[in-house]
Amino acid sequence: MKLFKFIMVLFAAGFLASCSVPQYVNVPVDYAPKMQFHTGRTTIVLINHYLPDSTRTRNKKVLATFKAGAYTAISNVALQLHALPGVKVVQLVDSVNFAANTDSVKAIAKKYKARYVLSFEDFKGETVWEREYYNGQPMVYRTTVINTTFLLTEANGIYFKKLQGKAPVEDDSAYGSASSLLAHGGPLFDAIKNSALDALKDYLPYTDYHDRPLYTNGDQLQTSVDLIKAGKFDKAFQILNPLIDGADTKLASRAAYNLAVVYEAQGDIEAALEVAKISQQKQPNNYAKAIIVDLMKE
Repeated sequence: MKLFKFIMVLFAAGFLASCSVPQYVNVPVDYAPKMQFHTGRTTIVLINHYLPDSTRTRNKKVLATFKAGAYTAISNVALQLHALPGVKVVQLVDSVNFAANTDSVKAIAKKYKARYVLSFEDFKGETVWEREYYNGQPMVYRTTVINTTFLLTEANGIYFKKLQGKAPVEDDSAYGSASSLLAHGGPLFDAIKNSALDALKDYLPYTDYHDRPLYTNGDQLQTSVDLIKAGKFDKAFQILNPLIDGADTKLASRAAYNLAVVYEAQGDIEAALEVAKISQQKQPNNYAKAIIVDLMKE
């Protein structure tokens, strides 16, 4: 019995030693706008078409919060559009007397000599299932998201494009109704703002962040992690790149994955995707699988 216990202790010690706790690095990824409104100077009129349904919600405080949320989305989008070179924004939304604009888009565009009219149409919340990766493992969970809709209409009033965005409500609390959610305005307003920006994402530059786990097994990988976390990517490359072609396929796979994180941190998405696939080919692993999914979207 004592011998059995001793063997079990040795097994547990060996198992724990082989399972190192992953270290993480926060990787910012900058995205340039995918589209432009126009190559020259452009005027965009921002209007509101949204009004909360007072027949379904009679609580004045809730209605006021709905209006405030809509104005938050509109004003934040206006601020971001103002920052774009060559874009002039005319905002026709009043925070005090919040109302839906009933004028024709063509008449508005003509009055302000605008190329586009951007109208806020609606926002609403829903509970959905989301999937994320933690330590390379997929996790499925329920969360509340805010969906926002804008219409971008050309000056002729005929051609338009629906712009839709969504963002999660970053709050761990469980809300049983819209009223209880509205009572916690902070997280809701942040989600509305982020959802509105997501709707305009093709026209705006933005930065996304990924917490990437890194392989630390062995001195060489640990050294590369220390260099990556210090932002010394060239030196990390010098350590990792030779390992990829080595005889040890496990080490090669892990080195390739860490190098994918290096490339992503430097903004070279194509190179990051290439070595992430090499990592998966050398030895299938959840880290590489997760980063490949993200890089394909980027």
